[in-house]
Amino acid sequence: MISRTVLLLDRIATLVLSLLLLAGGLAGLWWWSGRSISGTTLPDTSSTSAVSDALGTSWVAWVVAVVGVVVALVGLRWILAHLRRNTVSRLRLGGSGPDGRNEALAGKALGAAADAYATTDGVRSARGTVVKDRGQLVARVDATIEPEADLAHLAERADEVSAQLNDVLGREDLRAAVRLRVAARGRALSRVH
Repeated sequence: MISRTVLLLDRIATLVLSLLLLAGGLAGLWWWSGRSISGTTLPDTSSTSAVSDALGTSWVAWVVAVVGVVVALVGLRWILAHLRRNTVSRLRLGGSGPDGRNEALAGKALGAAADAYATTDGVRSARGTVVKDRGQLVARVDATIEPEADLAHLAERADEVSAQLNDVLGREDLRAAVRLRVAARGRALSRVH
């Protein structure tokens, strides 16, 4: 998951860019229409001599270079913030003390939980990962289910698998989440009683 700070910055940047594009579009339409606002109109042609003279000064190239470097660094930081991996590869188990650490491979533990959930009637496939989401560890099982699957049974089974995972790992700070995606086409299911 992307952090809240990155999401906030994305939304602010999108808002600013949208407002700039809207203002530029409205200014272009106003200029094209030839209408006046409070008695002034834009000329039919524009002279670029003032801009050309300003760009001819020696300090403008340095300012443009510095602005270019700053924009490039901000862009690189933005890209890196979106590429950050949030998966956890190892989990410290309960019972670890100062003399040693007990660890489990998170992918293997969640793979076993996903395999256990995949045996449930109505579940076509499942896979599991441990992610760090807003500072919390989340054991996430993503499952594809049949359109006719019994949701009450799936929820009950998700609770059972989550409890088993909690018993195995012994981590009170690990939250469990089961995300269901309904398959586009159903297959024949056996009835659950």
